[in-house]
Amino acid sequence: MEKIKKTIVLVGRLDSKGNEYAFIRDRILAGGYKVIVVDSGSRGLPLFEADIPREEVARAAGVPMGKVVDRSDENVEIQIMMKGASEVVRGLYDSGRLDGIFCMGGSRGTAIGTAAMRALPFGIPKVMVSTIASGDMRPYVGTRDITVIHAVTDIFGLNRMTKRLLGYAAGAVMGAVASNQEPEVTESPLVAMSSMGGLNRAVFAAHKMLEESGFEIVAFHTVGTGGRAMEEAIGEGLINGVFDLVTHELTDHLFGGTFDAGPSRLETAGRKGIPQVIAPGCLDFVTFSPPDKIPAGLEERKVFRHTPEVGLVRINKDEMKRVGRKIAGKLNKATGPTAIIIPTGGFSPGNREGKALYDPDADAAFVEALKQDLNPSVRLVEVDAHINDDVFVERAVALFKTLMQR
Repeated sequence: MEKIKKTIVLVGRLDSKGNEYAFIRDRILAGGYKVIVVDSGSRGLPLFEADIPREEVARAAGVPMGKVVDRSDENVEIQIMMKGASEVVRGLYDSGRLDGIFCMGGSRGTAIGTAAMRALPFGIPKVMVSTIASGDMRPYVGTRDITVIHAVTDIFGLNRMTKRLLGYAAGAVMGAVASNQEPEVTESPLVAMSSMGGLNRAVFAAHKMLEESGFEIVAFHTVGTGGRAMEEAIGEGLINGVFDLVTHELTDHLFGGTFDAGPSRLETAGRKGIPQVIAPGCLDFVTFSPPDKIPAGLEERKVFRHTPEVGLVRINKDEMKRVGRKIAGKLNKATGPTAIIIPTGGFSPGNREGKALYDPDADAAFVEALKQDLNPSVRLVEVDAHINDDVFVERAVALFKTLMQR
């Protein structure tokens, strides 16, 4: 019986990158895969015929191709092709005609290609070769598992350098598709846990205890995208319970920090009605990376260096009250079992007696504001320990297990 070939979809602007896409297409076909080429160009003529032409991409966005090009605002046509490419790619995936995706380009090609990739679920191989990969790629990758390869040179013409780069990039997507396995099926409840390097002692201990109790743990690094990805996974119904140990993305959202996960942080589990235990891990500071981005007026605050590139600025008593009220407002809307557990000995590595961020009065103001606003349906537990202490982790895990049993 002949083995069914897997399909790799190429999304790109065949007017400006046609020769380069033909090179990639031929490499992947020679590797034994099917290829579907989607043309996302909009101005010049395509250098070869695509399997899905640009007219179909534009129609998927609800716009006739003749109305895509806007000479006065190029952003308009890019937005149209981003939407159309996303719709086309998602349709290919839903119909079983996409096992992996490959894109390459400059700023426009990267915007369109990564938009299409973000329309696909976690676990589908996604390889983006980009000339802007050395910059901030957060707006492009979002919360998706996109592999970005820095093109180094411009993707313009086939020469000994571009051929070598594109050759191994083609190999990267083929290798990823070849090794991609079916999702593992398990009866263990899947628990989302937030994490951060400074709380590794607590995170690792909780992970071990939860696994020994029969849970499967997926950790999300709370750097903004991590929190958003966790909320998305909860919203998609992938998560059975939430152990939210590190919640500082909320503070960054309120006070302009680097690791902002958006306004919906701490809301999805409550809306879905799944059990959740929340701790105030690291919400006593605002993160700035690099540290020279600390705004004027905050330089005189207590500062803790997490790494040479990350500065943590302590928030004051009034700001802690605001955080407490904000968390209470979010948790009061929860429809499932919900509890918040407070380590009265400190919320972060720098928040211990003798450390730079130690401010027990500000922490107490947070707790008082929380108590004043929190509904009786949300359980509040205080533990006389630091968040990294074993006794706190043990209490938090025991509390979580109780909620999961409910």
